[in-house]
Amino acid sequence: MSAAAGPPSPAARASAVRVRAARTGDIETLERFIADYTHDGTLLPRTHANLVQHLRDFRVAHAGARLVGCGALQIVGPELAEIRSVAVDPAYRGLGIGWRIVKTLVADARRRGVPRLFCLTRRADFFARQGFVEVPKERFPHKVWNDCRLCPRRHACDEVAMERPLTVTARRSPPANEARAAIPAGELRVVSTADA
Repeated sequence: MSAAAGPPSPAARASAVRVRAARTGDIETLERFIADYTHDGTLLPRTHANLVQHLRDFRVAHAGARLVGCGALQIVGPELAEIRSVAVDPAYRGLGIGWRIVKTLVADARRRGVPRLFCLTRRADFFARQGFVEVPKERFPHKVWNDCRLCPRRHACDEVAMERPLTVTARRSPPANEARAAIPAGELRVVSTADA
């Protein structure tokens, strides 16, 4: 008879977690997950309608069927995006899941051609290890007017603003004659650079 196996090691738990784009089937679970972190001001409240509208901004971390983390990349303007709504289930903290979520969001920003990221956080050390530096909150007045008014800590805010410049690699478009030559005669292809 074999001995019963103990709980999985932290490394095994971390390797079982997958970070992926949020899907419509995640909305209700994501809404509950975020709500668990709004009462103390860790995350700003997000309504069901807001999550539906911004679902494409979210990345979620799953351990099997269990949602264990999330984060979002919200485009603020042509040169700036915000990393927001980053949270990890307490049972999964310390396993690098938050790091993986933010790393994925940074890669998403690069793919979209965003040259600067910012966040408001109480975890400055966490974001500093990912290349963010503290900056004055006054650099982001749109954030204060749009979102901070909803925060339960708005009158005693203890968050810091942090920013990270990105090196965005430009994609070279092939000359028109090369692009035409790559399509066999008789085929029609629609090419969109909207998601490039």
